[in-house]
Amino acid sequence: MSTDALSWATDLHLADLFSKASLRENYLYVLAALPVLWFVWKAIDYIRNPLRRYPQFSGPKGLPILGNVLQIQEKQWLKYTEWHKTFGPIYSLNFVGQPVLVVGTAKIAADLMERRSNIYSDRPRFIMATEVLTGGMNLAFARYGDRWRRMRRAANGGLSVKAVLSYTPLQEKEAIYFLDNMLREKDQLDQQIRRTAAATVLSAVYAYPPIKLSDPLVLKVENYVERMLKAALPGNYLVDFFPAMMYIPTWMAKWKREGYEWFKRDTNLFLGLVDEVKKGLKDGTRSDCFVGKLLENAQQHDLDPVETAWLAGMMFGAGAEALAATFGYFVLAMVLYPNVQAKLRAEVDSIVGTSRLPTFNDVKSMPYLHACIKETMRWRPMGPLAVPHRSTQDDVYEGHFIPAGTLIFPNVWAMHRDESVYPNANEYMPERFLEKDGKTPVMIPETKELGQHAFGFGRRSCIGYPIANNALAMNAASLIWAFNINKAKDANGKEITPDADAVLDEGLAVRPAPFDCDIQPRNASFAEMIKAARAQV
Repeated sequence: MSTDALSWATDLHLADLFSKASLRENYLYVLAALPVLWFVWKAIDYIRNPLRRYPQFSGPKGLPILGNVLQIQEKQWLKYTEWHKTFGPIYSLNFVGQPVLVVGTAKIAADLMERRSNIYSDRPRFIMATEVLTGGMNLAFARYGDRWRRMRRAANGGLSVKAVLSYTPLQEKEAIYFLDNMLREKDQLDQQIRRTAAATVLSAVYAYPPIKLSDPLVLKVENYVERMLKAALPGNYLVDFFPAMMYIPTWMAKWKREGYEWFKRDTNLFLGLVDEVKKGLKDGTRSDCFVGKLLENAQQHDLDPVETAWLAGMMFGAGAEALAATFGYFVLAMVLYPNVQAKLRAEVDSIVGTSRLPTFNDVKSMPYLHACIKETMRWRPMGPLAVPHRSTQDDVYEGHFIPAGTLIFPNVWAMHRDESVYPNANEYMPERFLEKDGKTPVMIPETKELGQHAFGFGRRSCIGYPIANNALAMNAASLIWAFNINKAKDANGKEITPDADAVLDEGLAVRPAPFDCDIQPRNASFAEMIKAARAQV
């Protein structure tokens, strides 16, 4: 056969092969070829990628296939911090083929997640936490995309400087409820802290009326937060390591059935809370709040009712958990460091006096109080490991290759224990955040005005921190003004020293284990002022 004839025959064969009729007849062959072609293309891309000539970061050796998964158990942040001593401020792990980088200094965290936030702002595919339990609508865990941007813009609108200031009267009232409840049931400190945290955030998000310890709403939201935090912790659900498990029929997978059922229940809960706000704004029983601002600008934010409800519910759940943990650690610090408590009380008394309760205007003028809040979050961050970030494209950092899809674990605990930034890091020392004049804040590198890293990094940082800071400052000033906080004593009169390292590990968040202490009104007149204030709100 001539060359021309062969060319003609080949062209004819190809034309016949790719004709519509032929494709219908041979689609199985075509489909079978596609994975092979994709694999070849990816292999060529892998080999030709110029960035791969750079070495990757070193890290601890793991097992074949499983990598380092089995080396991580309880109190993960402590193990990660221990590894920093061997492998440096940034090292790599392997979680069943998933590349992970653990970052232990503020500079590296800022270099990646802030200065390169365009490629380090995604989240891992939290299959259980994001896709099953929340339908992709938990802002904290959502992937970096259109829905996240719309919800983030809406949240920013409800948390502007002007908006946050409008919530402070509600926070002042809740501080009074807290003091009054402590007078009545001071032996239930842990429950009171969790109640006031939930009530404080409820008031700002939904203008919700005061709640009692037994309010079922608090338990429902606490259960929701616990599910989220545990589901988002790598290793708690196999589906996060083996995504193909999502193809298991729901009737065969108990975890899927339960997860979808919880999503339905939580959605109905959050929609109901929004409906209550709508009704209350109409009849005047609810004041302006975060949900009110979302509803007012719903068309501008382009959120549907379910997205609006989940945004508010997420703000409530996450805010209540963070506030309870941090306020609990503040009280613990006051027990363990009586000299700090005395110094803080002196500042509060110098501004408020002893004949009335503190107000938010008073709190704004208390530099040592704000230093105590910063130090509490540094000393015992409620999230010793921040929520992981995910890289969206290949990158090179300090001569090392970081492939796209790498998870970045910000080890906040290690950053807060950096002796070059925080000398005597294990000690509770609010003075580290003030200049020698005791008034001017010290600017800590890479922390902006916050002084610590408990609120996250870059575009995924917590947007509710102004509300949290205001609530913490208001409750802390009120508690110190009204009560003396001392170590409890056993039956033999010996002081009981709480263990600052005893925690309730709830996944990505921790809080202090319940501890005993002795909380008493400073004198009878303080108790009477609290009762009178409570009667007026």
